[in-house]
Amino acid sequence: MTRIGNSRLFAHGAYSLMDRLSIVFFGFLNVFFMARMLPKSDIGIWVLFTSVTAILEMVRVGFIRNPFITHLVSADDHEKDKIVTASFVLHFVLSFVITLVVIFGAAPLANFWNAPQLAQLFLVYSFNNLVFIAYHHFEYIQQSKLKFKAIFICNIFRLGTFAMYIVVRFILNSPPSLLELAIVQSVATVIACFVSFSFIRGTFNFSRVVDFKIIKELFHYGKYTLGTNISSMFVRNTDAWMIGRIISTAGVAIYNPAIRLANLVEVPTLAIAGVFFPQVGKRLKEQGAKGVRDIYVKSVSLILALTIPIVLPIYIFAELAITIIFGSQYLEAVPILRVTLFYTLIIPFNRQFGTVMDGTKRPKINFYLLILVAVLNVVFNFIFLHQFGVIGSAFATLLSYIVVFILNQVILYNTFGVNTFHVFTAIFEWYKFGWNTFRAKMLRPA
Repeated sequence: MTRIGNSRLFAHGAYSLMDRLSIVFFGFLNVFFMARMLPKSDIGIWVLFTSVTAILEMVRVGFIRNPFITHLVSADDHEKDKIVTASFVLHFVLSFVITLVVIFGAAPLANFWNAPQLAQLFLVYSFNNLVFIAYHHFEYIQQSKLKFKAIFICNIFRLGTFAMYIVVRFILNSPPSLLELAIVQSVATVIACFVSFSFIRGTFNFSRVVDFKIIKELFHYGKYTLGTNISSMFVRNTDAWMIGRIISTAGVAIYNPAIRLANLVEVPTLAIAGVFFPQVGKRLKEQGAKGVRDIYVKSVSLILALTIPIVLPIYIFAELAITIIFGSQYLEAVPILRVTLFYTLIIPFNRQFGTVMDGTKRPKINFYLLILVAVLNVVFNFIFLHQFGVIGSAFATLLSYIVVFILNQVILYNTFGVNTFHVFTAIFEWYKFGWNTFRAKMLRPA
């Protein structure tokens, strides 16, 4: 295995992690101040609005980002302009379709949830969705070039502008309407779009001719990565849906604190996955199976090196964590939290397996395995919820992840020669690298 760390990789990971943390921070900040200005009914409507738009953004990531970056980083120089153009055309078509769906679905969704304000919010989002074509395409180009500092700065402008507006309205004791918030969100996207363009100006060109063969390749690749994202979303929500159906909505409330804390633990996983994804195809092209093997071991071991110090104190002081964040009335979630923390240590293996499969243009394998884990999760949840109650759902999800972990490690070993045990030895190498870096930077004699 190659040397475990280098300063550029560390910098990319740091900016990607800061980007993920900024998303969590601004999300918390928005909810904190909105909850103190707006009635619960308005908060509920905003949550419904953002949950729907989050699903639409997941469609964009699966269908556009993954195939675009995978093909761009592995393409020859003379092909790259064609890929940028083909992906942009596909992105425009997808966004136009989403805009039509949002416009015509706004009123039915508002009626379904008995929330008339939703219709206006979705109409504003239909404009924001079109602005997102440029913003996200610029972001994907930045990611393919490993410009994570630029991505971080652009998101600070986009999310920070929106959060600043909310904070100012709170200070002025002037609660905004939901329509105002949706409009400000769109304005923030426009501002961030110009900032993003300033980072990539001169780094790419559009080809004069649209290559429909490349569009077809991106489309067929994207349909699998889109299916993967939808399956992943289904897996992440199966437990709560089945608890609500088999146990009660009160059971969902007990289960929710454990899931929220587990999601926070996953921030390093998402950050590091974003750094390594653009490099997989390039490593395969330059170094073959060895390059993919090294990047899998490096990425999973780095995620675990960051995650373990977070998981251990939460596991040991689970009662304290639940009490401080959610209140003593949710102490029933403590044993559930301890189970969910176990599968946060398995998820990095499974997520980076998906990164490797997508990055080496094998999205079908990742898609089929996620379908399998979705089916297993439903079956295990049905059995374990009846046997053990709410905590049975956590055991069911853990077992589903373990089964798929075993399968994906077998596939990685047979395809690229990945030895799972090398991941665990590499964790200590990351700690050694981190200590040596800290000692060199911070403990250097004056």
